[in-house]
Amino acid sequence: MENKKLKYIVEALFDKPIDDKELLVNRKKELEHLNKIAYFQPMGIFGVCGETGVGKTTTLNFINAENAKRLYILITEKDSKEVIIGDFLYKLSLLQINSKNKKVRKLATETRDFILNEMSYNTSYGGGVNFAANVSYEKSINNKKRFNIYSVKEYIDNLLSLLIEEYGKVLIIVDELDKEKKEDVLNILDSLKSVLFKENIITIVSLPFSIYREYSNDRMRWNESGNLENIFKDMVFLEPLTAEDIKKMILKRIKEYPDYFEMDALDEIAAFSDGNPRDALWIAQQVALFNTDKNKITKELVKKGIRRIISQNLNNSLSFTDIQKTILKELAKEPVDRTTLVKRLEKKVKRQTVYTYINRMKDEGIILEKSGILYLPSKIKYYIEIL
Repeated sequence: MENKKLKYIVEALFDKPIDDKELLVNRKKELEHLNKIAYFQPMGIFGVCGETGVGKTTTLNFINAENAKRLYILITEKDSKEVIIGDFLYKLSLLQINSKNKKVRKLATETRDFILNEMSYNTSYGGGVNFAANVSYEKSINNKKRFNIYSVKEYIDNLLSLLIEEYGKVLIIVDELDKEKKEDVLNILDSLKSVLFKENIITIVSLPFSIYREYSNDRMRWNESGNLENIFKDMVFLEPLTAEDIKKMILKRIKEYPDYFEMDALDEIAAFSDGNPRDALWIAQQVALFNTDKNKITKELVKKGIRRIISQNLNNSLSFTDIQKTILKELAKEPVDRTTLVKRLEKKVKRQTVYTYINRMKDEGIILEKSGILYLPSKIKYYIEIL
């Protein structure tokens, strides 16, 4: 294949959040709901949840409200709860450093300088600062003491109050918290709740799937509430994409060469991805790079590429006992409930042993369960096939 064509395809399949709505696939319903939240709700913290790689950042990119000033904050400094909250305030101040409102601009500049001075003194965050608000942190941790979290929250409160005066309503979108541990995320948001829970401030945060699961359980309790309802007013869960959505996503990205992947090759990519856009783009790109001499990618080339990747990666990180292999090979045939699986295996493995292994492999993410049905992630199914 000519280099120009391959370069276009590989770049088009690169996994990154999109900002072109033409490339968006099957998130219309979720976006409509999030936009209604931003428009109609008077205040509160709201979550966007889903598995890693399902498209939370892409979805956040398209949330907007006609009646609110949109502020997007990407959290990058994550050494501790205090550092994350400080980074939130720092990014918030940078967004207003060139505001036309003199009061907002003055407080934003004061806030930025406060954070840089505090972080530099307390954690040795040095900054190469220019006044186009382009700051690079040079990080050398020196735990002398933690900076004053109360001062930080006071700055956040004052800055948000000014922004409400200026814009009437503010939509704050916070990304990258879904990469943190559940307990840390809840600790951070619980600390910020008092300053964010303000009339005309809507905060939408990317969250790990584990928080959504717990939140849903809390909401469904009868006549009692859980702790998460004290922080979040609502959550939107991003379901995995369907196989058709995955194929459509890839075809939209490589629209100049729609025949590059044969349709059954796209079927194989979609099956491997389990509805995760990141996995689909990754395997499609890898197959393209494995076959630079080919002008068209077939199903067999995709399967060969997947086996190659599975052998290289999982063989070095996974090992199963004979009992585990027996259970997984049976489950690879078709998804079933626990009782059926145990019954099929009872001549080979003791009942209690099967239950024990199922629970253990579920905890490790090797076996998945939905609505009482056990099934294998596609990566594990491919691995079982080549054992």
